[in-house]
Amino acid sequence: MKKTLLGIAITISAAAFYYTPYLTLKHMREAAKSHDAATLNSYIDYPALRESLKTSLSSSMSHALLKNKTDSGMNAFATMFAAAFVNPMVDTLITSNNVSLMLRADLPNPSDSHQHQTEAASNEAAPDDHHHKDIVTSGHYQDFNHFVATVAKKENPQALFSFTFERDGLVSWKLKGLTIPPLGH
Repeated sequence: MKKTLLGIAITISAAAFYYTPYLTLKHMREAAKSHDAATLNSYIDYPALRESLKTSLSSSMSHALLKNKTDSGMNAFATMFAAAFVNPMVDTLITSNNVSLMLRADLPNPSDSHQHQTEAASNEAAPDDHHHKDIVTSGHYQDFNHFVATVAKKENPQALFSFTFERDGLVSWKLKGLTIPPLGH
């Protein structure tokens, strides 16, 4: 009897442990919807998020510019010119208000199946969320310490925005990365 209860307790604990990043997303969305900047900020590592977005944006711009294969040297100049604007632009964009707007989209919830679209949640959306019905989301563990939530439009599911969360302690998570799709998707 004691072994059975211990087995049940371990199973429940493991399931709760598995869903901790989904609960973090839920709390972040609630904070974003209620405009609770202090709570939202507690889940975000802004310096790491900014660096991640700078890297992603630079890579995306370079990829888009190098896709146009001209020998004029203008692509190299354009890449350097664009890179000069990335850092200040990202520093301006990554604020609690703007992150709050991004998180108001339908991010994965604990009740959603692992790595599947949240069509059911979109169909049951509240009246003020009806504009998010064209959003497809999923979430998955990248490894033990990293969880990735992806967001894309239904008509272009390859153009994923990826939010990377890193374990902060045993059951807490912090948003530390944002990857944008390559330009032109």
